[in-house]
Amino acid sequence: MRKSLILTATLFAGVMSAFADVPSDIDGDGRSDRVRIEIGGDKNLTWKALLSSNQSTQTLGTIGKEGDHVIMAQWLSEGTQIGVVSQKTGSNELVWSILNNQGVRVERTFGQKGDLVIAGADLNGNGTSDAVVVRLNQGKAEWRVRYDMFASEAVNEVLETFGKSGDRAFYARLDGAADCIGVIRKGRGNRSIAQMKNLSTGQVRKFLRLPKFAGTGARPRAFPIRQESGEDLLGFLVEKAGESELRVYTFAGNEVTNAPFDGKGEVVVGQFDTAEGSQGYEVLFQGESETGVLNPAKGEMVAAPNLAGVPVDEININTMGSSSGSGNTGGGSGGGGSGGGGSLAQCSEIVGWPGSHIYKTIGSEHFTDLRRNTIGVVLRTNARGPFPGCVDALDTSGKVVAKLGLYAQGAGWAARYYAGIGCGSGTPFNGSRVASIARANTGSTRIYMNFGGVCYGPIDASRCIGSQQC
Repeated sequence: MRKSLILTATLFAGVMSAFADVPSDIDGDGRSDRVRIEIGGDKNLTWKALLSSNQSTQTLGTIGKEGDHVIMAQWLSEGTQIGVVSQKTGSNELVWSILNNQGVRVERTFGQKGDLVIAGADLNGNGTSDAVVVRLNQGKAEWRVRYDMFASEAVNEVLETFGKSGDRAFYARLDGAADCIGVIRKGRGNRSIAQMKNLSTGQVRKFLRLPKFAGTGARPRAFPIRQESGEDLLGFLVEKAGESELRVYTFAGNEVTNAPFDGKGEVVVGQFDTAEGSQGYEVLFQGESETGVLNPAKGEMVAAPNLAGVPVDEININTMGSSSGSGNTGGGSGGGGSGGGGSLAQCSEIVGWPGSHIYKTIGSEHFTDLRRNTIGVVLRTNARGPFPGCVDALDTSGKVVAKLGLYAQGAGWAARYYAGIGCGSGTPFNGSRVASIARANTGSTRIYMNFGGVCYGPIDASRCIGSQQC
C-alpha cells in the first residue's frame, strides 16, 4: 500500500521469489512474507522479512533514508525488489532506486516533485510492475506510465489524460489480466463513483454505487485486494476518533466485511492464507495494541504478532514532496460529507472522541427505567465542559438524529446523558435505531455529539465505546 518511508542502498540478502504472482514472497513458499522497515539512528532504512516458511527473520538490505517513498514491487522478471523514490539533489526530478536480485542498486529518473507516485501496478499484464506518476495540468489528471521501467533498458512511456482535480487516484484489476488506472469522485446522493480504464484495451468502465466516504471528506484511498474471480475487492482504512476500521467493498458497492481496531495503524495486502476457501488475498492490520489478518472471503480475523518497524507491501501510492512519514494502503481516514438537511457549521469546535467520554448503545443492565433501552453518554470526572442540559446527536451532514437529556451530575460522574430523558423524550432510541437513521441520511452510521457547540466524534452509533456492558 501507499508508503512514504525512507532508505539508502547498501547490503542486500536477495529478495527473490519463484512465485512472481504472489506479492512479497521472499522465501518462495507461495505465501506472502511480512516485510517491514526499521529506521536507524542514521535515518537509513533497513528492510527485514518474517518468513512464512520457518518464522525466521531475514534482513533484506538497506536502501533509502527517512522521507523517501517506498516502491517495493515485482520490478524484474523474478522476485520482489525493495526500493524507494527520492528527490534528486539540487533538482525537482525524482529518482527511482531498487536493489536487483544480485544486491546491486539500479536507478531510473522519472517524474518531478509534487507528482503522485504509483508503484506496484502491472498495467500491461506481463507480470512486471510498471512505474506511474500522476500530475494535474489545467485541472486534468495526466498519467505518465513507463512500462517495465526496471526490466527493460528501452524507455516505453505513454501519457494518458484521465480524471480531474479533486479525484482520488488508485489502481485495481477488473478481469484478472491487467491492472486498470482508476479515479474515485463524489457521486449522487450517498454514493461515490469509480471510473476505471484499461490502458491495453482502452476500455473505460464506471461504477456508481461505492460508499460516500470514498469520494467525500477525508477520502481514504482505495486499495486492491486480489480475488480468484479476477475482479479485485476494494479496501479502505477508515481512521476516526482514535479508532480504525477496515472496510471492504465490491465494485458494485456491496460491503463484503468490516473489522474495527483500537487506535491507528498500517495495513498491507498479501497472500497470507493459502488454506481452502481463502479465495484471494488478505489484509493485515498492525496497530499500536493489536495486529490481525482479515480474510474478506471468509469474513474471518486471525490475530498475528506485532512486529517492530513499519509494515510495507507492493501497493504504494504517495505524493512526492508531501510531509508525511510512513504511509499505508488505506491512506488517511474517511467519514461523512454534506447533505441530509443539516450542517456541522453549528459546531464551533470538532474534537475527536475523548477517553473521558463513554458511549453506550443501550443502558446498563441494572437500569429498570427507560434508560435501559436507549443510547447514553456518560462523562468521567476528568471530562472537559461544557455540560449543557441537552446534547444533540448529529449525523455526518449535521442533521439531528437523536437528543440526549441531562440525567444528573455528580455521584462519581461529571455528567450523564440519555435519549428518552428531558429534551430527548421524543427520541428514545437505541444505538441500532440511531445508526439506521444516520445511514439513511448519509450512508454512514457515524455520528457526532454536540455539547453546546463542542462536537465530539465521529463515532459509530452502533458500537459502544468505553463500556463492557453493551
